[in-house]
Amino acid sequence: MLMFFQVCFIVGVGLTILSFVFGSLFDFLGVDGIDLGSLDISLPLSPMVYILGTTTFGGLGWILHIIFPNCPSFLVIVISLSVGIFTAGLFYKGIISPLHKAENTSAPDQEELIGVIAMVVEKIPENGFGEISYVVNGNTYIAPAKSTDNTPIEKQADVSICWIEEYVFYVSKLDKE
Repeated sequence: MLMFFQVCFIVGVGLTILSFVFGSLFDFLGVDGIDLGSLDISLPLSPMVYILGTTTFGGLGWILHIIFPNCPSFLVIVISLSVGIFTAGLFYKGIISPLHKAENTSAPDQEELIGVIAMVVEKIPENGFGEISYVVNGNTYIAPAKSTDNTPIEKQADVSICWIEEYVFYVSKLDKE
């Protein structure tokens, strides 16, 4: 039984380290995931929740097995499993779920930005690029901009976002009447 707890703990720690190393490496290289085509792998929770639960289960089982060698294996499994599930649930509710909610509400989709009124914060020269500032959902964003008709647009001018292409916002000056 001790070997089972040790394997759970070591595999959990190993997967955590691999996740950190490869996550950092892929983030540095700009890899944002792998397209698996039509293969749909759906888990009800984040893989990190499962890894944390397995690591906690294995580690606590290992500790209990060493501290209380005469304790029945069934009781050690029940205690370790309960604490592992509780820890994983706490991790999910306290960290994963709030981060997932924040991720889903952080930046608007490009389609939502068409027609939004913005202000030029850096002059847009003729046939050149400038910078605009716009507010969506109470958050202020800055973006590179270019005039739709290649005419210059002065700083502080109000513009409307017409389309976005390769992260460049094409804008047209609003007429003040």
